Amino acid sequence: MSILRKASTDTKELLIAEDEYITVRADLSKKEFNVLVAKMPVTVGQTDSEGLTIPQATEFQKSLFEALVVAWPLAEGQPTIEDYEALSTEAASAVDTALADHFSSLLPTSAEGKPVTT
Repeated sequence: MSILRKASTDTKELLIAEDEYITVRADLSKKEFNVLVAKMPVTVGQTDSEGLTIPQATEFQKSLFEALVVAWPLAEGQPTIEDYEALSTEAASAVDTALADHFSSLLPTSAEGKPVTT
C-alpha cells in the first residue's frame, strides 16, 4: 500500500471482553488526528511524575470515544457520549483501555518504527 493516501473510512472491531466488540474507525485523517492531539492533556515538557488529573484523563477518554467508536452491541446506530457515560465502571474501563491502545496504534512513526515527536 502506498504511503501517500487519504485516510481510510474502514472500520475494525476491538475486543472488549471474551466475545464483545466495539466497532471503531480504523484510520483518522490528519485533521481529525490534530483535533484529538489538541485535546490531549499532556503538555510539552511535562514529566510522567506530574501525571494527569482525573478530569483531564476523563475528558480525553470521552474525546477518543466520540471520535473513534462507530457502533457497539448495546444499541443501534452510533453510540453517544451519554451512552458511554452510562456504562458501568468496569465496562468503561475496558472500553477506555481498548480505545487508548487503538489510538496509540494510529500515532505516526518514523522509518525506524519509533513514534514521531513534534
